Amino acid sequence: MPDSLKSSSFIQRWVTGILVGLPVLVCIAAGPTWSWWLLVSLVTTIGLWELHGLLFHVPLSWKWRLFSFAAGLLMPFGAYLWGITGLNFALFVSFFAALCLMMISAPLDCDELRRIALLSFAWLYLPYFISFALLIGEAPQGKFWILFLLAVIVAGDAGAYHTGLRIGRHKLYPAVSPMKTIEGAIGGLLLSIIAGSIIGLFFLRNVPLARLFFFSLTVAAIGQVGDLIESMIKRNSGKKDSSRLLPGHGGVLDRLDSLIFAFPVLWALLQWAPPG
Repeated sequence: MPDSLKSSSFIQRWVTGILVGLPVLVCIAAGPTWSWWLLVSLVTTIGLWELHGLLFHVPLSWKWRLFSFAAGLLMPFGAYLWGITGLNFALFVSFFAALCLMMISAPLDCDELRRIALLSFAWLYLPYFISFALLIGEAPQGKFWILFLLAVIVAGDAGAYHTGLRIGRHKLYPAVSPMKTIEGAIGGLLLSIIAGSIIGLFFLRNVPLARLFFFSLTVAAIGQVGDLIESMIKRNSGKKDSSRLLPGHGGVLDRLDSLIFAFPVLWALLQWAPPG
């Protein structure tokens, strides 16, 4: 790629990142709890729309499309009102209601079963896992833990990209993501630990440094695997990006890929190894 195009793409990525990231940070830092729910609901709706395009070669009918969006929105709503119990029950209701809808409309259609299986995957992959951000927000110092997670993931992405660009020699997993390197992955992990420790020292002072190291490394590693998983889904769909909604970045799913599994893992760490 010519240097002028590289520079243009780099600037485009930064401008889009600031325009999207700044309102998100303001919402997390100063917004009321209901604004977090609105943010997760918006991300869920757009992400499900992109995921439908990746999973279904034949577009969904209006019936299943509306049902999928409704089920996806039910999960952050359940998490917002009733925590982990509400989130789990919303997932159950979505799956149960989908089977009831099939029984009413097309009980002997095998394609409907396959459709429900893919929709269930979509609900679990996106709205269910993303809703753990709301559960983290309810924890003590919840907003700071969200900032911690974002810092770890963003630093890891930046560290992996720039380290791989400069000294990357050995491919990490070429079958899924040909551009990623082992050196880049290591650089990303190191920068994630540094970023997580800095956020912790400023905002989570009651957390021992060793625990910050462990949390940062675990979340960063899970984030890198999540990135590869989304690349695998896109490759199976024959697409490079989940959409073109965010200039220079691709789609919403392309920005969420490292976060999707990181949210439930951080929530679990806070339950099993409470800080302080």
